[in-house]
Amino acid sequence: MAKPKDKAYFLCSSCGAEYAKWMGRCEKCDSWNTLVEAAPKSETAPASKRESSGRVEAFRLSEVVQAGFERIMTPSKEFNLVCGGGIVPGSVVLIGGEPGIGKSTLALQTAGAFRTLYISGEESPVQIRQRGERLGIDLSKVLVSTNTSTEEIRNLVHQVKPVCVFIDSIQTVNVPEIQAPAGSVSQVRESAARLTDIAKSTNIPFFLIGHITKEGSIAGPKILEHIVDTVLYFEGDFTREYRILRAFKNRYGSVNEIGLFRMTPKGLDEVKDKNSVFIHPDSSNAAGSSVSAAIEGSRTILFEVQSLASFSSFANPRRMADGFDLNRLILLAAVLEKHAGLKLSNFDLFLNVAGGFSINETAADLAVAISIASSVKEKPLPRGTACLGEISLSGEIRPVSQPDRRVTELARSGFTRIILCPKDAEELKGHKLPCEIVPVKTLSAAVAAAL
Repeated sequence: MAKPKDKAYFLCSSCGAEYAKWMGRCEKCDSWNTLVEAAPKSETAPASKRESSGRVEAFRLSEVVQAGFERIMTPSKEFNLVCGGGIVPGSVVLIGGEPGIGKSTLALQTAGAFRTLYISGEESPVQIRQRGERLGIDLSKVLVSTNTSTEEIRNLVHQVKPVCVFIDSIQTVNVPEIQAPAGSVSQVRESAARLTDIAKSTNIPFFLIGHITKEGSIAGPKILEHIVDTVLYFEGDFTREYRILRAFKNRYGSVNEIGLFRMTPKGLDEVKDKNSVFIHPDSSNAAGSSVSAAIEGSRTILFEVQSLASFSSFANPRRMADGFDLNRLILLAAVLEKHAGLKLSNFDLFLNVAGGFSINETAADLAVAISIASSVKEKPLPRGTACLGEISLSGEIRPVSQPDRRVTELARSGFTRIILCPKDAEELKGHKLPCEIVPVKTLSAAVAAAL
């Protein structure tokens, strides 16, 4: 009987769904032109995989012995915070970011603190040494290899027994058995799976560096993010020196934590005073500027909202936002016009969150609305005034989460007057705060109290 031929199949690079033939649209995630041909696989699985030999056991959860482990602490407190308090032994961390944002710099700085194995498929050992000398790390602790085969990496790990392993990058690693070029969907997926097996079996943490596509996601199938334990994104603007390391997935910690770094000629430095990054000391003197506070994991970040209302001669005025949801800005502009009496239909509105910070929570609604009103009226807010609150479509000011943390941080930073909703003000009555709490029920009352 003839041996069945291996059959090629197609894989969605967005969600990882498999198809027998090519299709224009993925039926799982509705993405267009994301199906790519993957390496052929056998139609029949080996007998060892079809039939299970040996006894299969199940354990009571109460009887499972929890193996004690200590997290590996790096010299960077910011990196430890984003990882959930340190690196978990045997974990797999995926670090993504735009080219040149500082992924390799962060990896090499972390690698220089331990006896690590650094697998580089993009740079030569000479180039890595030049960067290591510029960063001032201990070069004797870093073992560099350009072998990108998963089997060779496995042999190196068992031979060297490092504290951590860094793969730069996952798109250059290949599995010899797969007849596909390195960087293809099938190679990236299978390489990540095998590297994860090595990490779990040896209890050695692995760091995988991944490229970012034009759409802003990590290259390779979405299943790559499902395989690893932690996904970190390196964000920042190349025109600014600040970088934000944000956790989007973490099985061992919070996904809301961020780390703040400053890019310097000698590498990445931690930002000690985080509020100085996004707050300008003289921001309260300018019309169209307001300050609020956001919760990012265990941190409270103060940020400045800048608005510009410019008269427009067109029938449809423009609405633009940087660091804030554009649809939310359009909604707030409609509420201001309806309930605060501001005629914004003749104004172009431009909104910017200073320092390159991005706001993803509705607690910034009141600060955005007050900044727009300040720009339209050309009247700055009094010095030391901050705003907290969510705005409903009816023009009511609604409470925010954890108002005590936000107000405490604002007071500590020198703000003496906080505008928020009555419910949050009632919750703060038991706190002795060195600032004035101004409760407001409606948006019109908030604009009157602020301006």
